[in-house]
Amino acid sequence: MKKIYQKIILTCLTTLFIASVTAQNNAINYWTISNKGAVANLDKVNRSSQPSTSQIYQLDLNAFKNALIGAPVRGESTSKSNLIMAFPTTEGNLEHYRVLESPIMHPDLAAMYPMIKTYVAQGIEDQTAYMRFSVTQFGLHTMSLSGKRSTSYIDPYTKDLSSYIVYDRSSLGTNPQPFECLTPQDGNLPSLKNDKIENNKATNDQKFRTFRLAQTCTAEYGNIFATTPGSEYADIQAQMTITINRVNSVYEVDLAITLQFIAQQNSLIFFGSTSADPWNGEYNTTTQNFLNSTLANNDYDIGHNFNTSGGGNAGCIACVCINGQKGSGMTGRANPTGDAFDIDYVAHEMGHQFGGYHTMNTCSRSGSGQTEVEIASGSSIMGYAGICATNVQMNSDAHFNYVNVRDISINVKPGGNSTCAAVINITNNPPTASAGADYTIPKSTAFVLEGTATDADGMGSLTYEWSQNDPTQSPGNAAPLSTYTVGPMYRAKMPITSPNRYLPRLQDVIAGNLTPTWEVTPSVGRVLNFSFMVRDNDIQGGQTADDLMKVTVSGTSGPFTVTSQTTAVTWNEGATETITWNVANTTAAPVSAANVNIYLSLDGGYTYPITLASNVPNNGTANIIVPSGAATTAARVMVRGAGNIFYALNTTNFSITASEFVMSFLPAATTSDVCAPASATYNFTYNTFLGFNQVTT
Repeated sequence: MKKIYQKIILTCLTTLFIASVTAQNNAINYWTISNKGAVANLDKVNRSSQPSTSQIYQLDLNAFKNALIGAPVRGESTSKSNLIMAFPTTEGNLEHYRVLESPIMHPDLAAMYPMIKTYVAQGIEDQTAYMRFSVTQFGLHTMSLSGKRSTSYIDPYTKDLSSYIVYDRSSLGTNPQPFECLTPQDGNLPSLKNDKIENNKATNDQKFRTFRLAQTCTAEYGNIFATTPGSEYADIQAQMTITINRVNSVYEVDLAITLQFIAQQNSLIFFGSTSADPWNGEYNTTTQNFLNSTLANNDYDIGHNFNTSGGGNAGCIACVCINGQKGSGMTGRANPTGDAFDIDYVAHEMGHQFGGYHTMNTCSRSGSGQTEVEIASGSSIMGYAGICATNVQMNSDAHFNYVNVRDISINVKPGGNSTCAAVINITNNPPTASAGADYTIPKSTAFVLEGTATDADGMGSLTYEWSQNDPTQSPGNAAPLSTYTVGPMYRAKMPITSPNRYLPRLQDVIAGNLTPTWEVTPSVGRVLNFSFMVRDNDIQGGQTADDLMKVTVSGTSGPFTVTSQTTAVTWNEGATETITWNVANTTAAPVSAANVNIYLSLDGGYTYPITLASNVPNNGTANIIVPSGAATTAARVMVRGAGNIFYALNTTNFSITASEFVMSFLPAATTSDVCAPASATYNFTYNTFLGFNQVTT
């Protein structure tokens, strides 16, 4: 009977696999790869910035829209969507997604504008990919987050909506339009008490929160889009939807929060005469007063204004749901479209309204005192990327730092200021996160942070983010110096699919650089605090987990370095070779690394699949036997503290030559001390030749 059950299970699994592959193969392709030359004579859509690299595709938009008719609606079922659609990538490939309709307009507003639709999609080949896209009278606009690549976008390229530009966030250059956030950073966030932080700091309560958005605009903003008589309201609402749909991408993944336009949107939109709207250079108080006079308090949860001023000001922090304050946010830009407007500015200002403070440590430092954890300008949404004298990068990455997820999560949960959302329970289980133990390492020495996670729903969609968590102000305003004893030394980065982070980047360590501009290894004793955050990127609404750890840098030990293989030597498989390193007082307290592990890389130092020695004494020298199957011209050696996270590499690639006769001893011990009449026994494998098949003793 057991065998019958096994056959049934195997048959079911095989059927499910075939069904999944068949569904992907049957997904209709509406895309044809093209190029800019093929559409040179067509009018182009105006953009605020041009990507340096991109792909151009032709899209059968009508067929694409027809395929979306009857798409399952998020929240109506917990089953996976059977609507699978393909979307192009910047590499010229197609990736498949399971698609759900995910409306972000009140049903009454949606009935007025049936041409405006929004969707959410989960990657199939790339399970970490989380996409939101809109289909409007202005065409298709997508935004896809992934742990495997840069945030990517698809926008209309030609005005006839037949051609689309596909690009990564990393390909966008400098923002030519200045911007400044003027939000006062003195908000009252009573939920940030120590007794609440530990229980509420993550997006982990299996709740999906919808906040009702009253989105106003000035006539100057409206006139940019109200170019077709008779459809002005629809066109302005469509552009607002494109922006908020992209904002929702990040809020749903990081915070399980989504924004939904209220039914009364038409009463909040202005176009035509610029003297007819209530704004005249001041936006925060004016927006709140306008909403007070136009709506009842219970009509909305958060209010915001779009304008063309070139600045932003939330008016308050952690004030969503608070009557008299919740409608005072604003964002302005001369060309209020595109990624910079949507993510750098709108998501930033609304982040303040939800309880997020600035994260930049030195440039215009203005956080809560607990949030200034990012070098110089910072690079996450609540930083100042691209608008500082010292910029880590030119635009914000589409994620919230751990400190913002912590603060906003606390604020929207019971006990916070902003608890008026419509809440639904979701079946998506939160992941768990472990940052591991605290460690002490030598100064001027590279190290690797290694986290672990679990998820009852599966591990395939998880992404991981390590960030430094030291908000104390750095001594200088530019890039950190190795002698800094306080403040951040390592920049924030987007979540990735590996739970480990090498500091500095492994490619910099390979190049012999332990102090690249934005990842600087301390050369003095100090404490480095880190946060480890896990996201599950689930289409129901993201759940997160986090954990904290610290690394103490010893000022009395280090630098720990490998001193052998400093030239392009050649090893032979099966030969005994010597590896040496500078112990640098790492056996003594407080590092106390009595032993080391030695690893071999065959690809120039990027991966280390071979263990040459385990738990050998940390005395500065070890003899190893070069293993078989290790022939390469790009070998590197890593010596790492056993039970610790610090390591060093030899400085140069070297070669390993294959050998026809290699004895591999099992285990790898090469010496034994015995006294007669006792004997020493070694087990080893070997190759034979010329048909020899006898027992060897």
